[in-house]
Amino acid sequence: MKRIFKYLVLTFLVTVALPLSFTSCNDDDNDIINNDDDVRVAAAVEACADLGTLLSSVAGIIDDNNDELYQSILKEYVNKTVVPTYKELAEAALQMREANETLKTNLTDATMKVASDAWMRARIAWEISEAFLFGPVGENALDIDGHIDSWPLELNEIQKEIAKGGNLTGADAWNKESEVIGFHVTEYLLYREGKTRPVNDLTSAELNYLVAATDALVWDCVLAYVAWVGEESVSSEMKTVFNENPAVVAHLNANPNFKNFADRLTKATGYSSWGAALDEIASGSADIADEVGATKIAQPYADGHVEDVESWYSWHSLDDYQNNIRSIKNAYLGGRSDDSRTEVSLSSYVKKQNPQLDTNIKAKIEDCFTKIAAIGTGGRSFYEVVRDKRDRDK
Repeated sequence: MKRIFKYLVLTFLVTVALPLSFTSCNDDDNDIINNDDDVRVAAAVEACADLGTLLSSVAGIIDDNNDELYQSILKEYVNKTVVPTYKELAEAALQMREANETLKTNLTDATMKVASDAWMRARIAWEISEAFLFGPVGENALDIDGHIDSWPLELNEIQKEIAKGGNLTGADAWNKESEVIGFHVTEYLLYREGKTRPVNDLTSAELNYLVAATDALVWDCVLAYVAWVGEESVSSEMKTVFNENPAVVAHLNANPNFKNFADRLTKATGYSSWGAALDEIASGSADIADEVGATKIAQPYADGHVEDVESWYSWHSLDDYQNNIRSIKNAYLGGRSDDSRTEVSLSSYVKKQNPQLDTNIKAKIEDCFTKIAAIGTGGRSFYEVVRDKRDRDK
């Protein structure tokens, strides 16, 4: 994966960024703006690549002689970062369900605003979890990530289902392929071109699809939370929601190695050593840094494919990417914000072993925030930046 990522970054920098060095100056403002886009995107891609490389190097300073310390770091990581994040995600998904059910029965500008805001809260909670996709939510586990966050959408299939008249149930939706459910289909139904859709645009069949897809999304978000902490550790409300769809319960039961994963990780169960368990924090963070740079930014921009931009209906893409970096920051520094950092963290360990590496990682995290935000200079969304490149390359 790392080799493929580095190839993609190198290809992007050679084909998009380096030619700028040989572009003659001219007075065409559009050329200047477009060249600036290339430079800003290349800078963000390179920053993410650098961050991934730095995080991957943490494995080299983890030995097998600090088991007690590693366990304490893992406990803080799980209890102060991972579990609260998934709890927030599950709660936000339930709020989204309530808002969309209200929207279906009472379609007004006010209820539409509440529904779109609820989607945004749930989306943020999900993106801030992506540094720990190595656990139950990962592709080789329960594949919750793939089930709720795949893009681009299969719009033809979605429209075919909507055209049937709106009889889709949540259970039906949960069993469908990932490209017709999840965050991005609910986004598609609530947003257009960065704005909440006018209420008179929504049909009753679309509203039914929205509610059904939201039910499926809720079950997956609650499943992620339950898989980490165990059904016995969640509220009675969460237990009820988790058990609403027997297929969801069966899915977890069929994958016992990912039940109560918080306990497994903090005991290094299934890992070759405590060091290997600890490295999950760094490698999970490196993986999402790589994905943000290569898949989410470089690929759609280099290809000029707006449909490959994540969260482009809401124009929330750059916020998504920054929230992914925030997920890395939380995983590395501990806690969930700068006001709640933990004394014991992967960062505190790296700082003792290699102070310069710790300094470099923290600086590069902030650099990624800055470089990703800069892509939207002038108030543009990433969708607009990619669209403009596509149009000029025609």
